[in-house]
Amino acid sequence: MFFQPRPLINTYRKFVSFFLPCFLLLIMLGEAEAQTVTSVSGRVLDYLYNQIGDYNGLRLKPSKGGEVDVFFPPHTAARIRRQAAIGQQVKVDLDPSPNGPPHPGPVLAKPTRKNQSVIPAFRLIRLQNQRLKTTLSISDLPSPLPQSGPLVQSEGPLVGQIHDEQGRLIALLTNKYLIELKPHQSEQISALLVGAQRLRVTGFERMSDGFVNRTGRPLLHPTSLTIHGQTFAL
Repeated sequence: MFFQPRPLINTYRKFVSFFLPCFLLLIMLGEAEAQTVTSVSGRVLDYLYNQIGDYNGLRLKPSKGGEVDVFFPPHTAARIRRQAAIGQQVKVDLDPSPNGPPHPGPVLAKPTRKNQSVIPAFRLIRLQNQRLKTTLSISDLPSPLPQSGPLVQSEGPLVGQIHDEQGRLIALLTNKYLIELKPHQSEQISALLVGAQRLRVTGFERMSDGFVNRTGRPLLHPTSLTIHGQTFAL
């Protein structure tokens, strides 16, 4: 009778007990992704933006059916806009659960199709430019580490104000900067802005190559504002 050496049996058992669960897990993950990813092909109609004006989504016209809003993290906007210009055909892999973020200020506020009253919203997983055959995955673009940019001082004309859906002041616009305001900051200066035509600001510029704002201006986190000759620390 032939007996297999016990050390070899133990090694085989350890091999099976370790690698078999890993192999099964990989199969299950692959099946789960296949079941939870929805692919849609269509033409990019326009880009959407959040309340501060940072692009965070695109509106897609699929080859079949109504329009779809596809959302992505704002820090990925620069790469996505280079990957998919308005009018180009793309293929997107989406999280199929309708869980796009609230969208208070889209470029296209309403569906362009008369028979479509609600636009479904999804989160972007991957995007492929069908002409260039290039693919971009959101997982390859991690969120940037928080960091302060350079401290800058600027003075110029006050050309606009940005309010949220409730009418609260959230940002000021000069000829050079988009100045983002926290709630307590806007409450502090709102009344003083009446009749103001110029503004002096000191603050830290946002440092990230991934964000793109529809105003075309860099975003500034203010530390002080001078309005009508009075300086206010924020």
